[in-house]
Amino acid sequence: MQQNCAANLACLPGFDLASLFLPQIQNDPMYDLSSFDMFDLDPYPYSCNGSVTTTTVSSVSAAAADNHQERRGNDERKKRRLASNRESARRSRVRKQRRLDELSLQVAELLGTNQRLLVELNHVIAKHAAVARENYKLREEAAGLQRRLSEMEVEVGDAEAAAGTPKVA
Repeated sequence: MQQNCAANLACLPGFDLASLFLPQIQNDPMYDLSSFDMFDLDPYPYSCNGSVTTTTVSSVSAAAADNHQERRGNDERKKRRLASNRESARRSRVRKQRRLDELSLQVAELLGTNQRLLVELNHVIAKHAAVARENYKLREEAAGLQRRLSEMEVEVGDAEAAAGTPKVA
């Protein structure tokens, strides 16, 4: 008698016997059955005479469960991959920021070194100019002394020539 009852229910228009065995949670992606390929299945697995057709509710629910399990596995893998990609991108941004900070520090150090070397170069140029002026003065003084010496030798030579004394070499 129960089989006839189920058969009578299955013959009702718009009645879906599979809905009795599947979860009735709406708007839950975990129980989203819209992607299951069920359009080729007979929506009324029982004929009106009480006999069961080749597709049964248990095979539909088993296939749905397998498909659902596979989809959950794919979703989990996708979630793990996305999380891994996010973490990898975060690590990459951290490395990039660390490298940028290092380069900024290096720029600051090089600018400071460059400034120090420019100051040192200006001091060396100033010292060189002072030494060059001193060198010029000393050369002028040496040239003047050389002229005086030459003049003195000429005077001594003229005085000896006038006195008639021979020149000592």
